[in-house]
Amino acid sequence: MKNSQFFLRSGLVILVLLLFISPVSAWSFSRWAGPAEGAELQPGSTVTAGYTISFSSFESGETFDSEDSLVMYTDLSNPQWIVTKTEEINEEPVTSSLANRQAAQVRLDGWSLSFSKKQFTVDVALTGTVPALNESGEILVLRLQELDPEAETVYGTLKKKSALVVVPTPEPTVAPVTPEPEIVIEITPEPVASPVTTMTPTKKQTYTPGPDPVMVCSMLAGLILVAGLCRRYR
Repeated sequence: MKNSQFFLRSGLVILVLLLFISPVSAWSFSRWAGPAEGAELQPGSTVTAGYTISFSSFESGETFDSEDSLVMYTDLSNPQWIVTKTEEINEEPVTSSLANRQAAQVRLDGWSLSFSKKQFTVDVALTGTVPALNESGEILVLRLQELDPEAETVYGTLKKKSALVVVPTPEPTVAPVTPEPEIVIEITPEPVASPVTTMTPTKKQTYTPGPDPVMVCSMLAGLILVAGLCRRYR
């Protein structure tokens, strides 16, 4: 019973130690020359980055597993990768090309990196364009990781460099104010009536009527009668 408790406690202690002790990697990431973490980038701008991956089985005692692979990925548009390996041979640096590719992802097979008792570096140059997003958001400038044969990330090997794409907020479009059509009211003056000229009737000349003809005849007849009587009595 005591032995089982001892082994149980020992197992728990070993498990805790394994959780807190970082595994030793066969490679290290350094010399990042690109946008700072969280940097703000404008859509369409050009991004240039570079970094170094160092392998030293002399110092770490670890050799890159030939069945694993080293995978590099970016969210940049039209990315171009140039990957070279440099090692010293007879105290002279010798450089060879590992990849020169235009793709979102580049994979380096383990057989090209698995060397025991060697020290060499892999230099990576990356160029690309900040993608045009519909709205501001984060992109991966670089994701570097070692994958095992099952395409699972080897613990402690994930390296990420991200940036923020800032999409300018379009200014609200102000609709042009169309002036209301001016209503022109034409007032036609009423025709002025010609002043009525009051015609004063011309006063006709009034003539005094002469004696009535009957009266004249009567008077003549009387005169004739009187004249006849005068002659008679003479």
